[in-house]
Amino acid sequence: MLDPVKLRVLRSVVETGSIRASAEALGYTPSAISQHLTSLRRETGLELVERSGRGITVTVQARTLAVEAGRALDALSALDRTVEDLRAGRTGTLRLGYAISIASSWVPELAHDVRRRFPDLRLDLVLRDCTSDDLVAEGMDIVVGEGAGAASREDWELQELLEEGYVAIVGAQHPLAGRTTVPLKELAAEAWVTDDPLDSHWFDRIGASCRAAGFTPRVEVNPHDFATVLGFVATGDYVTVQPSVISRDLRADVVAIPLAPPAPRRRLCLQVRRAVARNPAAQHIVSSLHTMAARRAREIPGLVDLSIPPHPTTAG
Repeated sequence: MLDPVKLRVLRSVVETGSIRASAEALGYTPSAISQHLTSLRRETGLELVERSGRGITVTVQARTLAVEAGRALDALSALDRTVEDLRAGRTGTLRLGYAISIASSWVPELAHDVRRRFPDLRLDLVLRDCTSDDLVAEGMDIVVGEGAGAASREDWELQELLEEGYVAIVGAQHPLAGRTTVPLKELAAEAWVTDDPLDSHWFDRIGASCRAAGFTPRVEVNPHDFATVLGFVATGDYVTVQPSVISRDLRADVVAIPLAPPAPRRRLCLQVRRAVARNPAAQHIVSSLHTMAARRAREIPGLVDLSIPPHPTTAG
């Protein structure tokens, strides 16, 4: 069996591309990092790094091994957390998957509340696309995201929260910043930035609306996170189109403008695994999410509250 310590070293080297940087990140000496790599090379028979000038180049084999090692290391970390929970007397765990559009607002507030109301519960929070049946394989208990996803299975329950439109987000000094609404067609000449994968159904919904308006969005930047998207938008050189629910928690140097009809819409849903439906903490989380949805519908124009008070057997 491969040594987890050596695999952590490999993963760090692959991520940083540098022995010295990995040594600093892990608290080792550069010579210790090199020794771990040498030992792992002997154990696996794989060439992991190659000398390149005064530095190194990570091989394709090392990158492949690091990806698989990451999955194993994450599983070991989860096992360590289970041991910690058992030592501390915490035997309950709920796993909540959530979409990026509520990551910075709903989820921190919810986690803060749950930690205080249920101190013996471990609440695992996982940023997810939250739309497909792999949620079951990931061991999710409650999911907030778009569409039915895992709730199409008999062992999941679907509850609708919100229907919402989309907003164009522009820099505070952008010529469109003072508008109350903007038609999609007025974004045709703009450079776009989005964190959605361009082949995803999320971006395709926006893209289809743009094509119906007579143009294809010119995406010039496609980072993986929303914070980076806003950084590009704040320069005034780029625009992005995002779900309306995200518009309340933006930085001060960007402005959200509702898209004028016709414009795409989507539904935000809550999915609950029936096996946890009677868990008091799960009931509280479900009830809190319905309350948050109703509050956001009052605060943000264009949001429609679809929330129905949960049945007592699933929400207390």
